[in-house]
Amino acid sequence: MNKIIFLLITFLALGCSTEKEQLETLREVAKQDLIIQLQLPEGTVFNDEDLVITPNATALEKIGMIYVVKATIRSQDANGNEILKSHTLKYQKIGEGGLDPNDYELNSFD
Repeated sequence: MNKIIFLLITFLALGCSTEKEQLETLREVAKQDLIIQLQLPEGTVFNDEDLVITPNATALEKIGMIYVVKATIRSQDANGNEILKSHTLKYQKIGEGGLDPNDYELNSFD
């Protein structure tokens, strides 16, 4: 009985870490797409709070699943006032693993 419980806990832990790695991969893809789409300098840094990822379903392994990434870009005007601009990126999962940047395709950018 203890072995079964140990195996279940192990699979649960591995599943959670894979989900976290998939979301981190998608976060990196979104950062690169924001730099390209907004023509930002190559060294632009984003905080984790600036990117919010929302999957449309609970199971992250589904091919064809849509992810919505909401990005907030902070900048300043000539007077030094902070300006916040929000952008929405929609990605579709096209690969099985989800750990490769090529597993995600940008569908729209607003």
